[in-house]
Amino acid sequence: MSSKKNKKRSFISELKHEDRINENFLNVVSDLKLEELIAVKLEQSARMTGGKFYNLPIWYTLPYICRDACFKFASSICNTKSDMASLLGIPYDTFTDIYKKYNNE
Repeated sequence: MSSKKNKKRSFISELKHEDRINENFLNVVSDLKLEELIAVKLEQSARMTGGKFYNLPIWYTLPYICRDACFKFASSICNTKSDMASLLGIPYDTFTDIYKKYNNE
């Protein structure tokens, strides 16, 4: 058996490995507030659809989008499920239900 442990790769490292982001992009993103970053992403999406988001309930889906981002963040930096639950500020029992949901998608 190998003595090397499987080292967890951060979400940023994954995106860099896929050549989807680089250090320059990270520097630009670090200068933006989260609200500004979301607004930029929405504006870019609106450009692709001609400025129309018909039948897309952004206001109601935004909490789920943010939760998904938080879950990805927690899973990239935490080693255990209990650490992830603590980071997210939710009880472990609630977290296990959420964990099952995200890993079945």
